[in-house]
Amino acid sequence: MAEVLKLSKPLKIFGANEDIELSELPYDFENMTAKDKINVGKKMKAAGIPTIMEEMDSDYHFYLFAEAVCVADRSISTDDVLRISAKDAQKASNLARSFFFFSLGELSQMMQ
Repeated sequence: MAEVLKLSKPLKIFGANEDIELSELPYDFENMTAKDKINVGKKMKAAGIPTIMEEMDSDYHFYLFAEAVCVADRSISTDDVLRISAKDAQKASNLARSFFFFSLGELSQMMQ
C-alpha cells in the first residue's frame, strides 16, 4: 500500500495532454522488487553517480525513494522526482534510509 510524502513545494509534472501539479508524492517501498532495486543502481550509473556504501549513501537513498514513487504511480518518472525541492529530497532520502537500513537515531548511535 502506498504512503505519501507531502511536498513543501509543489512539483509540476508535464504530461502529454496536460500538466499536473502535485503537492504530495505516493511511494511504495513494501512492493518494490529485487528488479526495482537493481534498476536504482542502473539509473545512478547512467546518471554518472557512483554508489559507495549503500547504507550511508544519501544519493542512493534518494534514488530508492524515486523508484518507490515509480512503483506507486507508473505515470511519475524518476526524472520527475529528481525535480522536487532539495528540502523534500532530504525528507525522501531519510524515508528510504529508515525503511531499508536504519533510522536517524540508530545512525547517530553508530557514529558515537
